[in-house]
Amino acid sequence: MGHRKRLNISLISIISIVTIFMSFNFKTVIAADADLSSKDQETVNAAPTGLLMSNYFTIKDPTNNSSDSSFRFKSNSAFISDNNKVLVLAHGTKTNSADNTGMFDGSVTNATGSYGSAWSNMSTAFFDASKPQTISAWLSFGSGGGSETINGQGLALVLQNNPNGSTQMGAGQQGLGVYGYDKTTKSSLINSSDVAKTAIQNSIALEFDTQHQEIMTDSPYPPIKYSGRETLLTSENYSMNGFDTKNSSVSAPSGFPDKTSLGSGGAFGHIALTYPANPNTYYATNTQYGLTGVPTDTSYPFTKAYSMFHIHRREADLADDTDPNKNPIVWHHLTFKWMPSDDLKTATVSYSYNDKDIDGSINTSSDRTDENITVDMGQLGTITKGSKIYWGFTGANNNLNSEVASKLVSVESIPDLVNTSVKTTLTDKTLNKVMYDDPDSGSSNDGTDRKVAADDELELDYKLTYDSGREDWQDIVAKIKLPKNIKYDTANNSIGTIKYENGDSEPIPSSAVTTDGTELQTINYQFLQNLGDKSAKSKIADIIINGVAVNDTKADIAVENQPAVFTGSNDISSTSTPDFTIMYKKDWKLNLTNKMSDPITLIYQQDNATLNLDTNLDYTGKTSPNFAANDKIHYQISLEGHNFTYDVTVPADSASLSNEIPLRKIIEDAGIDFWSLFPNNETQQVTITASDNDGITSNSATYNVQVEPNHLLQMNADEYLQFQTINYVSLKDYIKRANDYDITVTSYRNPWKLQVSASELTNGDAKFNGVLVNKSSDNTTVLTNNPAVIASDANSYDKETTTSIANLNNWTADTGLLLKNYGLSSSKQYSGTLTWTIMDYNDSL
Repeated sequence: MGHRKRLNISLISIISIVTIFMSFNFKTVIAADADLSSKDQETVNAAPTGLLMSNYFTIKDPTNNSSDSSFRFKSNSAFISDNNKVLVLAHGTKTNSADNTGMFDGSVTNATGSYGSAWSNMSTAFFDASKPQTISAWLSFGSGGGSETINGQGLALVLQNNPNGSTQMGAGQQGLGVYGYDKTTKSSLINSSDVAKTAIQNSIALEFDTQHQEIMTDSPYPPIKYSGRETLLTSENYSMNGFDTKNSSVSAPSGFPDKTSLGSGGAFGHIALTYPANPNTYYATNTQYGLTGVPTDTSYPFTKAYSMFHIHRREADLADDTDPNKNPIVWHHLTFKWMPSDDLKTATVSYSYNDKDIDGSINTSSDRTDENITVDMGQLGTITKGSKIYWGFTGANNNLNSEVASKLVSVESIPDLVNTSVKTTLTDKTLNKVMYDDPDSGSSNDGTDRKVAADDELELDYKLTYDSGREDWQDIVAKIKLPKNIKYDTANNSIGTIKYENGDSEPIPSSAVTTDGTELQTINYQFLQNLGDKSAKSKIADIIINGVAVNDTKADIAVENQPAVFTGSNDISSTSTPDFTIMYKKDWKLNLTNKMSDPITLIYQQDNATLNLDTNLDYTGKTSPNFAANDKIHYQISLEGHNFTYDVTVPADSASLSNEIPLRKIIEDAGIDFWSLFPNNETQQVTITASDNDGITSNSATYNVQVEPNHLLQMNADEYLQFQTINYVSLKDYIKRANDYDITVTSYRNPWKLQVSASELTNGDAKFNGVLVNKSSDNTTVLTNNPAVIASDANSYDKETTTSIANLNNWTADTGLLLKNYGLSSSKQYSGTLTWTIMDYNDSL
């Protein structure tokens, strides 16, 4: 009986444990800011402005591995912060009690650490994988604090295509809440396909791994025992903690993208793209003990461990930092872009990490990471047009360091809800020079020297563009920190103007500006209109702010870029002004001289015609050398309402500088037809100014360009040719002209010849008995019904030349155009037609 009693107690205990296990499997974890450390609470409080997380994310306990009793990760530690602005994915080392249940050695508890996931609400924040998408968020990992365990394990941005996506979870610890559980015993490994089955299915992940899990060295992170007791019937189950183990001799699996490598590095973390549910992602490699056989190795007695293939791995410092002013940086910005191919077989994933500072300004420093990766969309399962999938974040903490930092995310843009962009330009209107920052690359792309002169007129333009989305960009509030050393125009009690695409505008009142103790001015203003194409009137708005550069010192002033954040109720975008230099006022003058004769002759549409304008520059009042080698000279050219620029580099130190400006090439490089600006027979005025590195602008030099015809050939004939009246019985051989008839030919660079023919002279049915001839002292040519050349000139004149044919041919009363009389004609008045033809000298008759 005593024996049976002990057996009954054991059986009841087992049933009780199973019951508790099943209960905890479906228990929703309730957590709040009270569970955070004081340091983590400070980080949450200091989070950048984000959207309201509860509007777009759901947090549920996982169910995808609920039937696997050896899978220890049954809960979800994630929660939304009390202020509704931050996703807390993992906090502290605490393991949920649901993970401490099951068939295991009772001494093994709290092994799983804290881990969690937050997934998009499919009614408000789905991800259409068939369309371009953008996700913008802030991430926080921890301080590093001399040990990567302060930050371990990390987090991931995950796309997944599962019907029950809101309850998906992978393993914690090195699994980051997205990868599979590498269940290992002292004698065997499970198959890679079984590891992959416990990962989030149909997924692609971008991991931010903050703790290096290496099994090939004497790792400080030995295998983790999760459950079981070593008996004849049962084995202890472990995770080998080796997903980052490198082995350069192992090739990437077939079909994986380029730059795929086994394992990864990074003292304080790395970033990589992965295929969590692909069995080929997991590779069984040798442990240190498996290679050496030395039982003192950390990996003893395990001979094999799973590592993971990482795609485009990049070592990154996933830890807190300080800015140049020694201010702490605890939040790191991520921009993630998805661009699917037309056939929906591949997509380009582009991400930028640390691309913005917490104030919204663009980060161009070396700690920024940018990547473009082509991925297989088949990893997400079947994707067709309009496929709506889940996206979200997973994260995990280790259980080694009691001070481990929470894994935090603050989201500022939701895919396809509202897609916006903001760009800022600074225009020096005096020099007609535009400066801007490129938000996509984080570097200036304007090609200018970013220098302006004191007293130059400046214009700031913040261009907000609504690209697409399911909603208008609503309730936009601008927070603009204005660059210093600019005297802003506040005429009409306005600091600037918002100009909408539809033509509407609204002034920003000066009262919207506040000034702090450092004289930094900030605009806080809410737009009166939304942007979009749903109920909004415009998709684009420009904030225009004008001012004058100020520098009353004796040294150049470097003006720092300043951020601008545009916070809507459903999207947040930010940018920053370009940094630039205001040069101090110089007391010397730059003189520009036109070295060419006036006017400059340009032959209209002449083959290979050029228009090169010679210039000469020198200074008045500047110490030698006037021009230093490698200095830049910027020419501003104005012509017929068009403005062009031309830059040259000073080749060597010199007292003066001569340059030839190839104006035709400049115009055509700008995509403008050269001859449309220089029409035939007109004089055009070209105005040029020059400016130097110091912002000194020269006087204007004027070039008058006279466009002359390429060639000219014109003819003018008197309207009537009359002959003398004769008696009808007259027997004169030739009848003379009765008027001073003449033909003139005007030519310019065009040799010519003149042809004439005559019709018969008639009056009704009666015909004159004779013909028209051209008679000279030694020759007579019949012209009636016989075209003939009667004059020519082989000369090409450089100026317009008009030639009288009567003079050229020395016509007299007895020569030139005469009537040849053949005999009697009826007494009538006869008439006919002369046809004159002027042609190029070399033309065939």
